Amino acid sequence: MSGRARRDQWPSGSGGTGGDDAVPPGANLALLEARLGLRFGDRSLLARALTHHSAVPATAQRDSYDTLEFLGDALIGVQVVEHLFHSYPDAAEGELTALKSEVVSRRVLAGIGRRLDLDRYVRVETAALRTFNERTRDSLAADALEALVAAIHLDQGREAAAAFVAREILPVIPSVKASLRENNPKGTLQQHVLRQMGLLPRYETLDESGPSNDRRYTVGVFAGERLLARGHGTSIKDAGRAAALAALRGDLPLDASHTA
Repeated sequence: MSGRARRDQWPSGSGGTGGDDAVPPGANLALLEARLGLRFGDRSLLARALTHHSAVPATAQRDSYDTLEFLGDALIGVQVVEHLFHSYPDAAEGELTALKSEVVSRRVLAGIGRRLDLDRYVRVETAALRTFNERTRDSLAADALEALVAAIHLDQGREAAAAFVAREILPVIPSVKASLRENNPKGTLQQHVLRQMGLLPRYETLDESGPSNDRRYTVGVFAGERLLARGHGTSIKDAGRAAALAALRGDLPLDASHTA
């Protein structure tokens, strides 16, 4: 244990970011340790990882999580990249870059932070908390997660921090990968077609139907002269997205010899 005083509780007057079920002022941080399966030798590091800069004086910013967040972001990023490199050896650089960016995004890390109840323990100055919206609260949860990884690293070493990341963050990668395909099907299909066929996919409107106020479009996606899939929608954009999704889902194989 370091020479710092061990802090089992928040100082009087601090508060978490949750609603009616928020962790009350003075909450015992041992409860969170038990929730996370951790035990800090220097619990003040855990307290710091959960302290927003609004909750400390301007002259004591190192008591907030800001610099811990910086370190934790780097630690998580390196481990995610290494995991992706080994888990998806056939993936192109563009695919890995897009997947890594999404895994370490505010949205994904905030979801993990909320699942671990970190947002309920973050200490924020009450006046600042009143101005926060849902997006700000998500950022708090993500920041606290990054800061927590850094705190574990400093308190227990690299292996302990890596074990925490492997347990709590890396398992979301398959679902993130699947959602990335759903969210950006055209980009994902482009990467697949380039890698497999050396071509850029092209989109062509095959049919339009319906009255002017309710048009329906059919769009085909091609690799060269090969029709990979068709998609339908109320706009050309939506039909093209549907066609890309259909190709990715294997409605027509990428090596099919279908033509228009």
